[in-house]
Amino acid sequence: STMQPLAAILASVLLAAAAMADPGPSPAIIDATCSVFAKTCAYPSHDYCVNVLSTSDPASAASAKDERDLAIIPANATAHNVTRTVDLIDDLSHELARCSESYARDMGGKVASALGDLVAGRKPGDKLLDAYNLGPSNCTLAVMLRWGYSKNLLAHENSANAALVLLARNIARLVPNSNRTASPAAIMNSMCSSLLYNMYPGYDYCVGVLSSDDPAAAAAARNTRDLAIIAANATAHNITSTVKLIGGLLSDLAECKVSYGRMGSTVDGALGDLVAGHDAPAGAASKLGDAAGDALSCDMVMSRRRGAAKNVLHQENWHNFVSARFA
Repeated sequence: STMQPLAAILASVLLAAAAMADPGPSPAIIDATCSVFAKTCAYPSHDYCVNVLSTSDPASAASAKDERDLAIIPANATAHNVTRTVDLIDDLSHELARCSESYARDMGGKVASALGDLVAGRKPGDKLLDAYNLGPSNCTLAVMLRWGYSKNLLAHENSANAALVLLARNIARLVPNSNRTASPAAIMNSMCSSLLYNMYPGYDYCVGVLSSDDPAAAAAARNTRDLAIIAANATAHNITSTVKLIGGLLSDLAECKVSYGRMGSTVDGALGDLVAGHDAPAGAASKLGDAAGDALSCDMVMSRRRGAAKNVLHQENWHNFVSARFA
């Protein structure tokens, strides 16, 4: 099943951490409890069990008298993981909201102003370059400087917007160079051939954007200015799509936060049962099983819009799922 390799990866990470920590021999109660996992192919493995119980809270592990004491250790670890995940969701939501504002207000405003200039027969100056810096560049830096590439929810969208606005900017810089006697196709071919492609895909990209975003306008293009207007309009359309996507992602993160809020409460309830020494540990087990389901719920939410490959919380969700199930 897919759970086995995921758990194996997590177990290998914990093994490496345990090796560095060198906790020494585990108490007999841990060996006896974890031996149960050696008899099954399902996660978690015996080694995962030993390392979580030995390294998550060494003092509690050393003083554990029974399985109830041991269960408190991974339940506590799960509670801490949930708190960290909620903090991450809050941070990602904050940065996404900033990106939305950068795109809608800052970049959108510059592109609209540049379009106004082009339509009125004026050169837009540096407005399109400013749009690049205020939109995709600013959004990429805000996320990358904090988490690196792994948590960049808008990696594809930032790249696409950067390519479009830089194309529009470089075409606008050629205005009013054009051949009014040439056909629209010849004007497009000449213009796309003359650009320097150091910051976006190339000639085919240039022709593809200009031909597909507004085919009627492309077929009627009389000069480079008309082509610059097409590229700027394509950028404006992409900004609108990006802002709409960000709104959806913020909704997904909010839904995940609800799931993790419920998970945290459920884990706290299980911990309360275990710490109080209630006579029905199966009740705590049931709660922890329900809590694991909340982590899976978030994983499905974050995958449904753009697929699992762009689910930036997948690692946290599976870690929390495995941790709660183990507890």
